[in-house]
Amino acid sequence: MRIALFTDTFLPQVNGVARTLGRWLEQARARGHEVAVVAPRVPRADPSDADLYIDPPSFPFPLYPELRVAAPPGPWDTRRLRTFAPDLVHVATEFGIGWGGTAFADANTIPLVTSFHTDFPAYLAGYGLGGLERHAWEYLRSFHRRASVTYCPSRITLAQLQRAGFHDRLRVWSRGVDAVHFTPRRRSDATRAAIAPGASRILLYVGRLAPEKRLDVLLDAFATVRRHMEDVALVVVGHGPAADQLRRRAGDRVRFTGYLTGDALADAYAAADVFVFPSETETFGNVVVEALASGLAVVAADSGGAAETVRNGGNGLLVPAGDADAFARAMLQLLADEPLRLALAGRARADALRRNWDEIFDALFDDYQALVESAAPARVA
Repeated sequence: MRIALFTDTFLPQVNGVARTLGRWLEQARARGHEVAVVAPRVPRADPSDADLYIDPPSFPFPLYPELRVAAPPGPWDTRRLRTFAPDLVHVATEFGIGWGGTAFADANTIPLVTSFHTDFPAYLAGYGLGGLERHAWEYLRSFHRRASVTYCPSRITLAQLQRAGFHDRLRVWSRGVDAVHFTPRRRSDATRAAIAPGASRILLYVGRLAPEKRLDVLLDAFATVRRHMEDVALVVVGHGPAADQLRRRAGDRVRFTGYLTGDALADAYAAADVFVFPSETETFGNVVVEALASGLAVVAADSGGAAETVRNGGNGLLVPAGDADAFARAMLQLLADEPLRLALAGRARADALRRNWDEIFDALFDDYQALVESAAPARVA
């Protein structure tokens, strides 16, 4: 197949959507598919290894500088896309380039699929815009209704979109994990000493530092943990618009590493004792699965996609969203009860091993092929 991917975020940007789509490109090419990628131009980006790569100029979104705003492809790039002649268009985001992808598919009678990755309506409250949530859902419904299929990363997200009045052509496109790269075998005393000097127990968070991730809850919970345990540290991996504010309110046992990638990220996971994730708005939670693969018990909010991945009492503990006291109790329980923590960690690793990227992408590309074949008579006519 020839597939055109339109997305407003892509590698080398550091976020769950960009990383998932980078994996998508890798898997598409490995299966012999030809791929065109349309994504914003970002500083210091290496050209994509797609067969056709179109990167319109972009600028940071004022409310969230990590997101880029770019115009849809212009006439010259549209002609290049027509020459590429995709069999299917996949639109992964709902902004300028995403609209360009829907328009291109409509104008050229090409099957269109979309994917829903980010619960932007829920994010609005964190930026003081909660009153716009209803309008945000109206916008998203309008955007996705053009698609033959809209893919969701979890059953919880699919049910959420059904409740929000989306079309009935929703399917789950789940997520896997590289359990060779993310593994407890990477655990190292040297890494533990480097990321949390002097700590005998390490709590770890990985993700964007932004209001919707509810790191305020985590810091409040950790302050309670510190009143009961002196030798524990919280390591925060990531960056984002709330980084400076969080650093100002964090205590001396909170270590901020900034972004980590590759081996450094996998080493940080393996060096920790418990993974903590207070976000309430995840559609899936890639970092949660990476933590499970690294052999970590997880404490997570009982909300969003993470609540589908974390089995309470199975591979981690789920606590009420936004409840700092409950988070503190769960963290203290796992830090104090080593047999429980190790039992959950062992099951966490076993659960992650069942999340096979090859099987997930086999199903996705088979789905694409069926859509292309079903649309072929209409396109010929």
